[in-house]
Amino acid sequence: MSEKNEPRSWPATFGFGLLMGAADAVPGVSGGTIALIIGIYQKLISSITTCLDFAKDMFPSHSRSEFYSTLNFLFPLGCGMLCSYYVVTKILVGPDDSPGLLRQDSTGPYIFSFFFGLVLFSIREPWRYVATPELKHYLLAVAGVLVVFIYTSINLESDSDSKIMLIVGGMLSLTAMLLPGVSGALVLLTLGQYNSVAGSFHGGDLEPLMYLILGGIIGLFTFIPFMNYMISEYIDNTMAMLAGLMCGSLITLWPWKEAYGGAGLSPNLYLQVLEDFKFASIFLTFLFFGGGIVASYGLKQLEDQDRS
Repeated sequence: MSEKNEPRSWPATFGFGLLMGAADAVPGVSGGTIALIIGIYQKLISSITTCLDFAKDMFPSHSRSEFYSTLNFLFPLGCGMLCSYYVVTKILVGPDDSPGLLRQDSTGPYIFSFFFGLVLFSIREPWRYVATPELKHYLLAVAGVLVVFIYTSINLESDSDSKIMLIVGGMLSLTAMLLPGVSGALVLLTLGQYNSVAGSFHGGDLEPLMYLILGGIIGLFTFIPFMNYMISEYIDNTMAMLAGLMCGSLITLWPWKEAYGGAGLSPNLYLQVLEDFKFASIFLTFLFFGGGIVASYGLKQLEDQDRS
């Protein structure tokens, strides 16, 4: 199963960017997950690879047409991601004195439940690339789950806003944003940089963002070529691993958590919320879960419509 590489209109590509940016703003969700769902993941990786190769080869004239073609895809996609990231972080995260919906006990479960349903229903998308599942594919999927589980169990949180931490955060978070199931926002949250970066993004403080971007560029030149090679040569194994990463991300998307304030997103698997059972709250949580499933289905329909 392969993706088609036909040209897409700017409005459609911009819309895909809006969806990816919204996902990247939520700890536990990755823009790479959305790219897989709507069928542009391989094109995204190959397009970034083309741009990187063009830069490394010192901008050769014979490759300019291909470079401009990839920019026609990446530019509106990136603009959409920036726009939605700004809006979504404003609404869902917000400043410390006025936390957004994602950081409030009264609304946090519903937001996480929506994305839980969306990702759960979408795990089948990368698995479809595994034409004939074998034991190695199942083992790779399990390995993907374990990677996310181990990572989310490690507490690396730091209050430091040092330049080194920002560069490291940029490297890891951009890599995570392109990996389905591993959230770039969660990486920044774990490193203690999430609120700082979101605040800088909204407050116009460019210095932290410049160090973050520097780390992201380093991540691009190291991760993208490797990922492009894996997709080209071992697509079934790669997609099996990505399916496992998506499955593992459900741990961080579990609706009920110990705290929603940004520092602690550990899942409360024992559902302490049921001790003071409120039917309306439980019902709304499952309603948003169903909304996530519907959204996943709608994204696939949108992609099919765009292809036709």
